[in-house]
Amino acid sequence: MRTADRNTRRFFALRFQRFNFVCMSRFILFALFFAFGNGLIAQNMPPEVKKITDKYACNSCHVLDKRVVGPSWKDLAQKKYSAKKMFKLIREPQPGNWPDYPPMAPIPSISSAEVKLVADWLNGLN
Repeated sequence: MRTADRNTRRFFALRFQRFNFVCMSRFILFALFFAFGNGLIAQNMPPEVKKITDKYACNSCHVLDKRVVGPSWKDLAQKKYSAKKMFKLIREPQPGNWPDYPPMAPIPSISSAEVKLVADWLNGLN
């Protein structure tokens, strides 16, 4: 094989490796920026509340201070729902309370103790 061909192959192989590294690095940075920027990772939740919201997938629709699918946690906190009212609304959602949002699926398996922990945290938000 000629030296020129070998050098050309090596040149393109190195360029391709560098291209892959740069693309992957940019993708990872974008993914981290998106996750932190949208508040999906850092929500300032106590661990016991996070455990409950993860268990029932609440964080897929509610984020601390941004609208995703449902209202933000801060918007919910402004309503100052009691634990009893929140328990009823989680088990039997009322779409009329939040007309600009898609209706929430009921969560009949959530306990009143779990709702009380979430309600106490929500009512403590500013």
